[in-house]
Amino acid sequence: MRFAGKRRATLGLVLMLGAGCRGQIEGAVAGDNPDGPRGVAANGGGGNFAGNGGGGAGGDGGDGAGAGSRGGAGNGAVSCDDGAIAAGPSQLRRLQPDEYANTARALLDDPSAAPHLEAQVGEIITAHEVETLSEVAGELASGAAYARYAPCDLEGALDATCARGFIAAFGKAAFRRPLEADEETWLIAVYEKVLAADVTPAFTFRETIDALAEVMLQAPQHVYEHERGVADGSLPDGVRKLTGYERATRLSYLMASSTPDAELMAAADDGELDTKQGVRAQAERLLDAPAAHAMVRAFASSWLRLNDTPQHPSLEKLTKNGDKFPNDSDQLRTAMRTESEHVYERAFFEDGPTFRTLLTGTDAYVDGPLAQLYGVSDGPTEAGDFQWVELPADERVGIFTRAAFLTSFASADYQSPVLRGVHVYRHVLCQPLPDPPANVDNTPPEPSDANTPKSVRQLFETKTAGDCQSCHAMVNPLGFAFEKYDALGQFQTTESGELEGEPFMVPVDSRAVLAAGDLQGEVADAVDLSQQLAQSDMAHDCMVETWFERALSREPGDAEACGLTAIKEEFRETSNLRELVLSLASSDSALFIEEAP
Repeated sequence: MRFAGKRRATLGLVLMLGAGCRGQIEGAVAGDNPDGPRGVAANGGGGNFAGNGGGGAGGDGGDGAGAGSRGGAGNGAVSCDDGAIAAGPSQLRRLQPDEYANTARALLDDPSAAPHLEAQVGEIITAHEVETLSEVAGELASGAAYARYAPCDLEGALDATCARGFIAAFGKAAFRRPLEADEETWLIAVYEKVLAADVTPAFTFRETIDALAEVMLQAPQHVYEHERGVADGSLPDGVRKLTGYERATRLSYLMASSTPDAELMAAADDGELDTKQGVRAQAERLLDAPAAHAMVRAFASSWLRLNDTPQHPSLEKLTKNGDKFPNDSDQLRTAMRTESEHVYERAFFEDGPTFRTLLTGTDAYVDGPLAQLYGVSDGPTEAGDFQWVELPADERVGIFTRAAFLTSFASADYQSPVLRGVHVYRHVLCQPLPDPPANVDNTPPEPSDANTPKSVRQLFETKTAGDCQSCHAMVNPLGFAFEKYDALGQFQTTESGELEGEPFMVPVDSRAVLAAGDLQGEVADAVDLSQQLAQSDMAHDCMVETWFERALSREPGDAEACGLTAIKEEFRETSNLRELVLSLASSDSALFIEEAP
């Protein structure tokens, strides 16, 4: 049942004031210690709290794969020489809206549960987000299917023993670990204060249990991932071992974007996650589940910067010139994203050198509109009817010659070699690039800017000449290799434009001389570039670092360099994406943390 009217108001007051501010993280009473870990402050009575959810790593996009509102860099303090265990700092991380929703569905065993939390606007939870979270928790708790956590009939008479049983069972599920003694005391106080509330008729036993669930579903211990680890005399100074429950939580939110399932919690209960082998076994099991496939597809869209960020609109929101691209449509944009996600997913779960396959494969996942854009004559014809087809190897190989990437990094009318080159340089090679000067003119050049017919490439070469070449000498050639694809990702060998009212047509030049890290020398086009990327150590290393940030919610620290180098060397050899994620999930960086100062 949903509390209403005076009963709702009375309950809210009881939870906010009567229960006391007992939601806590790392032993600090939330609300009493605003300078606690990562700035967390909370009012556990009504579930109101403010906290620092972790900063994002992802450069210009703000939507880095595994970044978003996650992460932040940290420097480990322990050397990993001679095989010594090294670790980085623990991050206090707020659950993302999709993670909170997935967790609610799992906790309440209700696939239809659809709690809606808006995208997080920053590291610290806002007053509006607190209010929304409180409303969502109340809706979830009202009449939810959590009777399995109670050792009695919730519709029966008041039963303090049963309430304690519910607190222990549901608390363990919600907080992803057994409750500590002071947490049990706090929640029992909530139960008693609700029973003592001055309301007629008095709250029923079921209503008091609903109130307890509402508190736990918005408590900091539920909404945040927080790790303390445990001391272990066999470890180097300054390193702590994550508990089995903390390891289970890390693993589950990496692989499934949700709370640990029953088998994973049982593994933590039984000590199976105390070893690297035990963690690896559970990681392999979770990667075989459907949720892992969804996670990999989401990673692909994030890595390609297809999602909406303050710096870059989503693929679906990008504006294109309808007169120039009459075949553009909502269905086509959806198909673009679907294809790139499935291309990454297929490569990830195959055997063999899957990263190289991702960069050089010709398999495409198309429906009718996308097949038409690619010029596929023997493929599907209807929107939404997806099939695997093979594309011409002289036109398209790998994920960067597909429409999603090409459309995202283009203007409304023309392709953008600079945007495409910057993405490859920053997010495929992981090379730093300073932001352009504040006074730089970022307006894309137009044919009308020239006195004679010129190609897009020629216009950009003119605009980025001179002092701009300190950066553009590395970026432009990477982007020029993609000149055979227009602003909608269509293959082209000529470009059309208009100058002083007269139409013109000029040939496309996709030749480039690369000078970016280990990408050197001449390439004919993006097909050549993709082949070079597939053999690039820097591209392999960058993918390791990107997945590291996704897995650990932070950048690697200095002390972790040795362990990360070993994973990079292995990935250069195998080029296997699935094995990469398994190695990261069971690495020292995932199993241990740096002791907080």
